[in-house]
Amino acid sequence: MLRCGVIAAIAISLVACGHQEPGSSGANDSNRVLRRGLPGEPRTLDPQLADDDFSFQVVRDLYEGLTSEDSSGQIVPGAADSWTLDATGTVYTFHLRPQAKWSNGDRVTASEFVQGLRRAVDPKTGSGSAELLAAVRGASEIIAGRENITDLAVTAVDESLVQIVLEHPAPFILQVLSQPIAAPFHGKEGPGSEKNPGPFNGAYVLLNRLTGSYINLVRNSEYWNSSNVSIQRVRYVNAESEATELREYIAGDLDLTFSIPLPDLDRISHKLRDEIQISPTLGTTYLALNLSKSPLKDDAAIREALSIALDREQIAKNVMGGVMPAYSFVANGTTGYDPAKYDWVNWSRDRQLAYARSLYSQSGYSDNNPLHIRLYFSNGESIQRVMIAVAGSWKQNLGVISELTNDEFRVFLVGRRDRSRWDAARLKWDADYDDPSSFLDVFTNDSNQNDPEYTSAAFNSLIIQARTESQPAKRMMLLHDAEQVLMNDYPIIPIYFTRGRRLVKPYVGGAKIDPMNRIYSKNLFWK
Repeated sequence: MLRCGVIAAIAISLVACGHQEPGSSGANDSNRVLRRGLPGEPRTLDPQLADDDFSFQVVRDLYEGLTSEDSSGQIVPGAADSWTLDATGTVYTFHLRPQAKWSNGDRVTASEFVQGLRRAVDPKTGSGSAELLAAVRGASEIIAGRENITDLAVTAVDESLVQIVLEHPAPFILQVLSQPIAAPFHGKEGPGSEKNPGPFNGAYVLLNRLTGSYINLVRNSEYWNSSNVSIQRVRYVNAESEATELREYIAGDLDLTFSIPLPDLDRISHKLRDEIQISPTLGTTYLALNLSKSPLKDDAAIREALSIALDREQIAKNVMGGVMPAYSFVANGTTGYDPAKYDWVNWSRDRQLAYARSLYSQSGYSDNNPLHIRLYFSNGESIQRVMIAVAGSWKQNLGVISELTNDEFRVFLVGRRDRSRWDAARLKWDADYDDPSSFLDVFTNDSNQNDPEYTSAAFNSLIIQARTESQPAKRMMLLHDAEQVLMNDYPIIPIYFTRGRRLVKPYVGGAKIDPMNRIYSKNLFWK
């Protein structure tokens, strides 16, 4: 999922978080610090507001939903130790663990999950992840501002039982409920943060933070499974960029990276072959086209021309090191789904480019009157290489003149909302759960992540039908048809499907790349 202000450093308590010897173990393990790289600054530590990759990394350590994920990405019990599902497949009842507590010792209650879920869909909260809860009865109407948050079909049956009623059967809801958006809300103190170090119910608590430098966590002694959390201290290191992160890893100052710079991938693959992890994930890197203003707003032909002229194959192979080029938005490998694709995908490249040039000319552009496009993206060596290749494709194949502008990640998150600044923005969407709706719900009318400002009655109608369709095969067909509408309207240009890549020190166990590309510190251990 893609999801700003200066935050002062605060210290809740003191901890020795300096450099430790990589090979140390045994009695000193309680003082060892797992150092995880983040080549960007988390925007927030509020679970209902988190909507970017860097925030998610930290927030998943601090909070736990009704369900959780194991080291393979499989759903396991979280704050709830069990649940039941009625015969209709729409009513879930979760039983909270008696030992589930907040870090201040308060018991986690059913009403706090109700408060958290209501807060998530409340338009006043402005959560960028609210649509994840669209399957819950009443959620879509509340997000759209047509119903009150009390109409959300989530009930505290008693102190230990949470009942959630869905609009339709949606097995993926168990994965949604493991994510930060579904975290409980402490009734008195609210979400813990660097400004308000309130209680946390996850495996770790926030110790201190220095914006732009580090975030320190320590094991939550009140966590119900604390005795099985092997690593007691975690430091998230803001490495500013993938290149800096790599240098710090090689220097022995990081134990686990977030990524690996593409220019260094071949070299690192040989030098650190036993420490590298690479695997496909459910994610799509794409360009959002600005439909709120000219030149792209009312000209579907030029949007199509730009999509066809993009050299996806070259970018995927030569720039991104062999990832799969994307001709759909829903990622390949999404369970039970056959993605929609462009009509021209099987044409020869010569035929594709001839057609793209005819569309370009049809829209009134030529060598003497080229289209000017402002490309906007966040900092990062790999991202910059891709965007240079995008601009090069358009220049070579159509004659488009591109202006490239990039910002630091947190600035970019704000800047992308100002559509006066860009015509095409580079974004990445990682699935929150293994289902095509996790991708397609992004472009509904009420989605906060709908960066192109795409509006289509046909698309929205199909998505709404899919949300209420109980037959799995028919539901998948509706979603396929919705994606085909999206592809034919060209509000976006998919570039390639993502692939997780990271470095892990040989003395860190439990780290592996699953399709969702999530690593919880609680699932790691010292070898």
